[in-house]
Amino acid sequence: MLKDDQDDIEESTIESSHYQFIQVDNKISPEANLKKHNNRTRKIWKHLQSKGWFYYGVVRKWTAVFRCDTHYVAVHHFITDQPKDEMIGAPELAFNWKELLLSESNLQVASLLYGLENHFGMSVTIPQQAFTDAFKQEVLSGKVSQSLFSPKHKLMIWCKSDEFCLLLEVYIGQKQISPYGVKEPFEWPDLTQKTEYIKQSIFDFDVSMDPINSDQHNSGNQEYMGIEDKVPDEVLEVSRQAIRKMFEENEKVICAYSGGKDSTVIVQMCVEFALENPEYQDKLHIISASTGVENPIIEQHVRRMKDVILRTLNQRFKNGFGEERYVIVEPLIEDNFVTCIFGKSFSPPTQSFRWCISRLKVGPARTDLMRFSDEEIIVQALGVRSSESSNRTRSINHHFGDDFYGVHVIRCIRTAPPIRHWSATDVATFLARHPSPWTEEYSNYQLINIYGFAAGMMECPIGAMITNDNDAIKSCSGSAARFGCWSCTVVKEDISLKNLVEAYPEELSHLYEMRNILKSAQDIRYGGFTGYKRSRKAGTFQPGYGDLTIDMRTILLNHWSRLGVPMKEEEILAITKLVRQREIKEGLAIPDRFWEALFQLLPITPGPFTSSLFHPVWEPDYLVDNDGTKIKSKSVGIDRMTENDNIWIKRFEGVSRVAATLKVGQSVRILTEMTSFYGECTEIIRNEFGHIQQLSLNISGESVTISLAFIHDIEAVTFKDKLIEGRQLVLDI
Repeated sequence: MLKDDQDDIEESTIESSHYQFIQVDNKISPEANLKKHNNRTRKIWKHLQSKGWFYYGVVRKWTAVFRCDTHYVAVHHFITDQPKDEMIGAPELAFNWKELLLSESNLQVASLLYGLENHFGMSVTIPQQAFTDAFKQEVLSGKVSQSLFSPKHKLMIWCKSDEFCLLLEVYIGQKQISPYGVKEPFEWPDLTQKTEYIKQSIFDFDVSMDPINSDQHNSGNQEYMGIEDKVPDEVLEVSRQAIRKMFEENEKVICAYSGGKDSTVIVQMCVEFALENPEYQDKLHIISASTGVENPIIEQHVRRMKDVILRTLNQRFKNGFGEERYVIVEPLIEDNFVTCIFGKSFSPPTQSFRWCISRLKVGPARTDLMRFSDEEIIVQALGVRSSESSNRTRSINHHFGDDFYGVHVIRCIRTAPPIRHWSATDVATFLARHPSPWTEEYSNYQLINIYGFAAGMMECPIGAMITNDNDAIKSCSGSAARFGCWSCTVVKEDISLKNLVEAYPEELSHLYEMRNILKSAQDIRYGGFTGYKRSRKAGTFQPGYGDLTIDMRTILLNHWSRLGVPMKEEEILAITKLVRQREIKEGLAIPDRFWEALFQLLPITPGPFTSSLFHPVWEPDYLVDNDGTKIKSKSVGIDRMTENDNIWIKRFEGVSRVAATLKVGQSVRILTEMTSFYGECTEIIRNEFGHIQQLSLNISGESVTISLAFIHDIEAVTFKDKLIEGRQLVLDI
């Protein structure tokens, strides 16, 4: 099992006074100024300078970090583009920014917001977020919320105008280190206002200045994949001799099959050799990989190929061909994509943080390869070609050179590339002109058609094909543009997926949209990162961008559900376990919105049984009851009743009785765990049995739907009731 970069933290809950910040070196190098200013942002910065704010530089071109007397404030700038509404989340309806920043320690930030709102004409809104949830909890309970002291807590405030937008992140309280890895204050840059104009020249017009390439087949790194009359005899003969050499000199031959064109040629040629030479049939094995986020068209193709190959070889091999000889490996639940994103709060993979390589591909494949004996001589046949791309060419030359065998990271295995001298046209021609032994059930034209729709992209190699970690990084680089995971955010644009959407809109359009949302989540300007890097010790933080916030994960989960992207039950349980173990123990308030967004992906909503199903401590054989007593899980199951469940049932019955008396157009006051609010009932939603399930409300002009399961109390009210309570609230303040 691979060791996580972010291990589970210690069991003890962290008090506010126990948070530690460790100042360590990092690779973040702030810039002296924004990539681009306009005169209004210069004026805002000059105001901050005149008020004595400190300036800490700019990270990722558009994010500036400042410090006033009491807080660090990160300001994310949208100047040349506009923020995407789908990445912001719903607005907070319970209160505005003035109510949050009334204390004396917040006056400098409040003054800035007042100026942005009144002098710059910007609309200032607060999105729903964990900070405001903790604030509501403090107001309702009358107790200081420890969650407000968590380093992961920051107040996010959006300021928008037609010209530009800002997201302010206020890190409440005196933090010991600055966010986003910045270090010492900078000198303020030159903020002299300048005449804004557009400089145009001939080069600004959208006209291609590249010379016309007469050979359209060889543009860039992408190969031309044509179909000729036949593969040259000498090309085929070299590969057949190489395959014979592999079978004669090794005790096992393992074909690494990714579902793409190159690995398909390898499998077909090895099978054809084994059929012609029955004495070698017992040596053949095939390994594929499913990352859990594969392009579903390729995933379906790989599994169909497994079925037809198993059936064909089991009939035609003299000793049969059992399922243990064709394995599709998968990552562990705790290492798969959705668990790492939503449970471990990893950023969607980037060029500099490709955590997916080891967890989704390399690790599972290598684990499976370890089952082969150290005493055996094993070769792995790889579908890599020297003409495929510049990165792959360097890799092949490095590992094989003039020698036939290469070295694998697993001690007993060596590698060989029987088709490394082939072109893409050779590959396509072979698949088209050489029927496979299983062609009657599943023709090679199925794969050729997929490549045609995707404009000749190259496939992404499975983990078993990767001989070291450097190759793993190169194989998923942006220049490769291969078939692979639909969720891949390492590349700027997934061209193959984009092209396939036109051919398979029902199967792929929702995945393509979700992929683009995940890509947007990499942009720190949406406030989706904590701003501090979690250390391995509980409650200890270091400089860095940090991990994904609970708020960003909630936004992503809501899109995941909206688009109908599936998530397995065991993945949801693993996410829940990790969030309980990692986040709550660090003092982070987990909003109801997160649990609701996660649990709506379950086939059946847990309802009143969440207290036992999602307890912070979940062991393989035991559950921990409310009083800390361990109970054998096998004897009680996950649907056992607790006192909290009984309380919920009584409360739900009371809420249901009141809801049954409501009428559309009636004003109601609703109390949830975090807050209370007024609204006008616009719709009463019932399930198939006629029971009230949800209420739709009009709250300050916004349409909101709330499940009865999350309502603690509800009552019908009149305008007079609201007026009296409003006056009392003013008096209390």
